[in-house]
Amino acid sequence: MRLPIALDYRPALLTRSGIGRATRELARGLAARADCELHLFGHSLARARVPAAIPRGATLHRAPWPGRSLPTLARLGLGADRLAGRPRVFHWTDYVHAPLSRAKGVLTVHDLAFVRDPRWHGANAAVLRERTAAAVAAAAAVIVPSHVTATDLRMFAPALRSVHVVPFGADHVPVSPPPPKRLGRYLLTVGTIEPRKNLRPLLAALPLLADAPQLVVVGQVGWECDEIVAELRAAQQAGRAVWRRDADDAELWSLLAHAQALVFPSLWEGFGFPPLEAMALGVPVVAHDNAPMHELGDDAFVFADATDPRALAAAIERVLHDREVRRLAITAGRHRAADFAWDRCAAAHAAIYHEVAAC
Repeated sequence: MRLPIALDYRPALLTRSGIGRATRELARGLAARADCELHLFGHSLARARVPAAIPRGATLHRAPWPGRSLPTLARLGLGADRLAGRPRVFHWTDYVHAPLSRAKGVLTVHDLAFVRDPRWHGANAAVLRERTAAAVAAAAAVIVPSHVTATDLRMFAPALRSVHVVPFGADHVPVSPPPPKRLGRYLLTVGTIEPRKNLRPLLAALPLLADAPQLVVVGQVGWECDEIVAELRAAQQAGRAVWRRDADDAELWSLLAHAQALVFPSLWEGFGFPPLEAMALGVPVVAHDNAPMHELGDDAFVFADATDPRALAAAIERVLHDREVRRLAITAGRHRAADFAWDRCAAAHAAIYHEVAAC
């Protein structure tokens, strides 16, 4: 029996961030299943910023309604589920949760970094905390992409009965993207320019490297980042960095596949798409020594205290110049990435939806 479900598809249309990636790829996996009738909730006043093809077999529901109108519509009996094909289960995929009329809600909590250290999100931390607490209380099931996030969630919501850990996939990455134009040897880092991504020590590490490649930074301006942006621009002027504020999938795959290494100094993650995708493409990863990155990459990553520019520079030097370290990182990374598949991710989600609908 096909179960009517709806996925909040707005992140897939509006952002290239990890949440957008997860939503797009999960939708593809669910649309291919015979046990799900997939509806995509895309109502938004904003224009689509990502050219995401609607998966065959899925139905997109999209009208130019502002998000702030959704609570009013819900009070009139037109909840997000009524506006998306009247599914039995509605899956909230982001940190903005459209109110429902009758469907049971399933929630993904991608990370709780705003609880772990509110300074990483500034004034938005309190809002995110309040929204997430309300959504967790309202959800019939809660899904997280890692055991680290499950632990954080149990501390955040101790009354929560169960948390489903369902990792995302890596097999959306193309096998052999073409090389980027007009770039020689380079390191790559990917992420929004904001405090949690910890870019400043990496910029400080660049002058410490012998025969250093350029650093290519892919990331849009985020929040609490004026000083970081100023230092990034200074590194550009000195010829040590290249800043790409945006990159579509084809450009990102090209940059990632041909980098000497991905450097990922982020202080905390709920999952971590860039390092996972680097492993799938056979690119070594230098990561901050923290629990999320150990869960994701473990022996495939070269770890360093990424708050210390000298320690970070030493780890980058090892990956660039120690052939055995490099070989092991590439081999272990490819093997590790093979464990992450979207069909398994979609199957686990479908099982949760059916369990929720049966209750």
